[in-house]
Amino acid sequence: MYEAASAMPIFFAVDDHYAASLAVAIQSLVANADRGRSYHVIVLQRGLKPENRKNLLALATDNVQVELVPMAERIKECLADNGNKLRADYFTLTIYYRLFIAEMFPQYSKGLYLDADVIALDDVAKLFATDVTGKLVAAAVDPFIATDAIMAPYAVNSVGVPADAYVNSGVLVMNLAEMRQQHFAEHFLTLLNQYKFASIAPDQDYLNAIAADQMVHLPLSWNVQEVGPSYAVQLVHYNLFKKPWHYVDVPNGADFWRYADQTPYAAKLRATRAHFTAADAANDEKHMREMVARAESITYAPASFRDIQARTGEVRL
Repeated sequence: MYEAASAMPIFFAVDDHYAASLAVAIQSLVANADRGRSYHVIVLQRGLKPENRKNLLALATDNVQVELVPMAERIKECLADNGNKLRADYFTLTIYYRLFIAEMFPQYSKGLYLDADVIALDDVAKLFATDVTGKLVAAAVDPFIATDAIMAPYAVNSVGVPADAYVNSGVLVMNLAEMRQQHFAEHFLTLLNQYKFASIAPDQDYLNAIAADQMVHLPLSWNVQEVGPSYAVQLVHYNLFKKPWHYVDVPNGADFWRYADQTPYAAKLRATRAHFTAADAANDEKHMREMVARAESITYAPASFRDIQARTGEVRL
């Protein structure tokens, strides 16, 4: 039975484009949840259609509550509560939504954030139990950034963190109380307004640059993006462009379909994959090349996170 007082908050964020994959993520979470515990799934949503709202809310169970929260409105509310220091364009700031969770939900001292393109293969209560005392967040190292010949120098020379310490922000254990205590959101907005850093993954880069000294590294089993790991897979993250609802040969794709077939979106997701064309795949490859090229072009650009931190010490908390 759901008990609000003891429920662990789990945050997602979607618009209509990711409603179907979010349904799969929630279904996997429900399937692996401890029946003796309570989970509060909070979906920060942007203009979801009524049908998608209905389908997502219907995934709730006796011990898993699903709540839909308008993202832009909640960001506007939390910034207004902080007075003039946090003034900004609220709609634009929705791309940085995860950086405002602590401010948007002051009733929580700790929370999980998960991207909508994940599936849980284990009870996320185990992830929630990660000790983040005295730290800001816990996250897993991003394997692509850590190993790519172009992206690794970008992490070091632009973001200012070792490539093998640069984390992926798609799975986070957040110390919300500590983020509020250290005025994380206000610090982020100060940097955003003052420096406007060139970046390839804005919210992820800001998180890495700001929290580098206050980061817990999660086991890679909680953010698996590759096939055939030597450790138990507890959560799969279909990061970047290789989505199982687009491609047949996706690492850990069978796990996705196991849960997808338990949702109202099974037929739609399979139809999406069936109609994904060679031109669509070529477009994905083009976007990937463009991302890498941009990283290469700004790796040694002046006024980077690393440069400003070295000159002023103002980036990291």
